[in-house]
Amino acid sequence: MNVAAEASRPPGSVGPSPTGLTILALLCGWLVPGLGHILLRRVRRGLFFSALVLGSFALGVTHEGRVALRDERQAPFLSAMQVVANAGVGLADLAARHHVYGAVTYALPNDPGAPSYEAWLGILRDRTRSVASIYGTAYLWTAGLMNLLLLFDIWDIGRGRKQ
Repeated sequence: MNVAAEASRPPGSVGPSPTGLTILALLCGWLVPGLGHILLRRVRRGLFFSALVLGSFALGVTHEGRVALRDERQAPFLSAMQVVANAGVGLADLAARHHVYGAVTYALPNDPGAPSYEAWLGILRDRTRSVASIYGTAYLWTAGLMNLLLLFDIWDIGRGRKQ
């Protein structure tokens, strides 16, 4: 089906979207939660998912949630999975990292003597000591993982398997 035919298709109809549009919707849906659904003409669904994911992420940041950093010395696989959970919200994660650490960073430096090492480790420890930190972390990771799951919904809609 070509793009012109896709544009003329009624919003509620089922049928495969062009692969290019589906890929674009996936990328946009990861960068800005809800945008992929909007591109696939599921505006209400996209706005709802955007509010749900970004609202959860905002609650996580305001509750001192742990914006994870990969740490080679402490369970590297698990810390990497925590980073993936945070990064699932796309651009919002970049803004949160810059807000929390003063830079967009995804890992603690390997050298404990690096100036940023102690600063970032101190920030992580301070956020973890907060009374609401465990709830904030749950909100952050839930938002990211929820958005990653919503990418499967975008894929199904784009391939015509779901309305």
